[in-house]
Amino acid sequence: MVENKDIIEARYGLKIFSIKPCRAGFVLETDKERKHLRSCQCSENRIIYVHEAKKHLLSRGFTNIDTYTTTLDEKPYIEIDGLIYVMTPYVDARECEFDDDTDTVRASTTLAHMHLAGNGFKPAEGIFVPSDLGKLPDNLKKRYDEIIRMRRKAERERGPFDYMYLNCVDKFIEIAEISLSLLDGVQHPRLIKQALLEGCICHHDYSYQNILIKGPTTYITGFESCCEEIRIYDLVNLIRRKMRKCDWDFEKAVMLLGAYQKVAPLSSDEIHVMKAMLLFPQKFWRVANRYYNSRRSWAQKNFTNMLEEVIDEYSVHVKFMKRYSELFS
Repeated sequence: MVENKDIIEARYGLKIFSIKPCRAGFVLETDKERKHLRSCQCSENRIIYVHEAKKHLLSRGFTNIDTYTTTLDEKPYIEIDGLIYVMTPYVDARECEFDDDTDTVRASTTLAHMHLAGNGFKPAEGIFVPSDLGKLPDNLKKRYDEIIRMRRKAERERGPFDYMYLNCVDKFIEIAEISLSLLDGVQHPRLIKQALLEGCICHHDYSYQNILIKGPTTYITGFESCCEEIRIYDLVNLIRRKMRKCDWDFEKAVMLLGAYQKVAPLSSDEIHVMKAMLLFPQKFWRVANRYYNSRRSWAQKNFTNMLEEVIDEYSVHVKFMKRYSELFS
């Protein structure tokens, strides 16, 4: 990247003093502020959409984000040797730790503020809008069907992983069917209609590496997957990640939801759809899907160990879901 220093300076109108590798990109010491430059696999259209979303959040007072630095001709990216790069202020902070209660409460509170600020977002006409609105039932149904198909594969192949899969698959199919039945109602369509009418921003990759903490401030970064989707997609992912760190400890979920709802209360429709999302055996599907699609002999033991972890988690997950309604009482 050092060899492209002159191009970067000319496009952004700044002076670069040093360029050092950092976080899958480069830290630039400049005459304005420290910057982070990284390649981006997104299309130009998506970067423009993300840029518009970030500008909306800023306009609504949510400033703890990695805003794109624009070029002199107001573009939120540059092209170098056929690759797209984005530049953001460098956030000198640590990643969120999901096994730390204080960190995850801060992540939940910050997410609620981001969702509130995202209300009303409608990108300018002509900008492509990536949207997952309404896709949830079909996506989960496809995964359910894959679980069934993988059972047939396991019956044919009969290796160590296959035997383990066959011994437990029926109970995971059962909770998947309950999850799908919960989605087969009026609640999810109503949420979709509301989101389309009001406008929204869903981060869609709310993971520890995109939640940065420095002193009293919690930053949200990595917006490249953001799209039009109901806000509880982010909240469910946060809860699920935390629960897997604490054996689905009920009180930890009460803590996270309390922090979120203190800022942005959930509707009865959202609570209903969240139950379906949390109940679906997502990790069971993902481990089996990766195993049957990769089929690398050297990874057999790794996948078997991962499946064992999912099976061990089943009873505490189901116990948690039986008490789900108490989370909101």
